[in-house]
Amino acid sequence: MDLLLTIILFLIAAKIGEEIAERIKMPPVMGELLFGIVIGPSILGIVAPSEFTDMLGSIGIIVLLFLAGMDTDISDLKKSGKPSFLSAIGGVFIPMIFGFAVAYFLGFSKTESIFIGAILTATSVGITVRTLVDMKKLDTSVGMTILGAAVIDDIIGIMILTVLGSLASFSIFGFFGVIGKILLFFALALYLGFKFMPYIMRKVQRFRAPEALLSFSLIFMLGISLLAESIGLAAIIGAFFGGIILHRVSQKEIISEKVYSLGYSLFIPIFFVNIGVETDIEAIPEVGLLALAIILVAVIGKIFGSGIGAKLGGFKYKDSLKIGIGMIPRMEVALIIARTGLKLGIIGESVFSITIVLVMVTTLITPLLLKLAFRE
Repeated sequence: MDLLLTIILFLIAAKIGEEIAERIKMPPVMGELLFGIVIGPSILGIVAPSEFTDMLGSIGIIVLLFLAGMDTDISDLKKSGKPSFLSAIGGVFIPMIFGFAVAYFLGFSKTESIFIGAILTATSVGITVRTLVDMKKLDTSVGMTILGAAVIDDIIGIMILTVLGSLASFSIFGFFGVIGKILLFFALALYLGFKFMPYIMRKVQRFRAPEALLSFSLIFMLGISLLAESIGLAAIIGAFFGGIILHRVSQKEIISEKVYSLGYSLFIPIFFVNIGVETDIEAIPEVGLLALAIILVAVIGKIFGSGIGAKLGGFKYKDSLKIGIGMIPRMEVALIIARTGLKLGIIGESVFSITIVLVMVTTLITPLLLKLAFRE
């Protein structure tokens, strides 16, 4: 299919879906996801997944997390430090333990069960962030805690992946090397960013070239995302921290408005529609009760683990439940861990298929559950 026609169809589906969702008082992201399923191979078959839409969608999730970072005051994030940390720890290890136990009980080997448990650890915060933005709840204590916890458990997920990869060839130096790179990235990115970016952006604002401020902001966003990816972190974590850095520049409002318009008019809707297009609803019955058991453990494990962590961090039960629900979605890191296990020959195609179904289901149910949890 022609690339321009593909973009047109994706954007039409996105805006029709958003409009219908708004009219029935649902998060717009739900409309994007569902209309992606409608136009995709599962129902109408008008469009199919492609490298092109994956690329545009990847930019979309980077822009989304960059904007989330720009809306984040680091001092507010520090205030949620303890509950974020406890929510992340609970949200990583409870699902991992539950996942291992269920998989082992269902007949998988110990090594396979460890991989299945690991697949359930890391949260993909993109869906939750978009839903919270739509509901104007991102800048609340609950929203900041979810963001902080997602950043922390993504780091833990990468560390777990490093350990799992070493099941084939263990290297203690390699493991601590990755941890050192991660810590160094956060320290240098924030220190250098806070120190130099306000000065640099003032200089860029004086450029006579049209939209120089926007262009340089996008260069910075993509550059720090690329840097994060090069040391083993998810690109979206780099984008999020890049946004946090630009939150402190005096041009923040101008940059945010321009990036918001660019992101929400093109890249971000394509990301969520593409998830729907990639969804194969016929795959769900094929993996049957096994997938159902893993998905239940994934959902309950995050709600319980992150919820308990939030409660220990000082939140009330209702807000702890919201945080637990916000940590449900799995995507990038789960797929990376599953693909690593498949390449190493540790897990089979059935486990990889279950992971894909897990990603689909947790992506689709989280906006609905968040909407219900925030209903007063």
